[in-house]
Amino acid sequence: MKKRLQYTCILLGSGVLIYNEISPNSDVMLSIIGLTLLVTGLYLISRGIGDRPDYDPYAVQSEEEEE
Repeated sequence: MKKRLQYTCILLGSGVLIYNEISPNSDVMLSIIGLTLLVTGLYLISRGIGDRPDYDPYAVQSEEEEE
């Protein structure tokens, strides 16, 4: 359900922005609404990415590797 909301925000925001660019009489408020929906969808998706793991490939893993 949450992913559906994320992608719906992105698609709806993109659609509103494209429609606003194509239409002959562009409205600033419509652009703001579309951009807000697009940014909200991107934020919701990026929130779920998580942190990078704390893996250091150059760190010594065991005492056998030191010798």
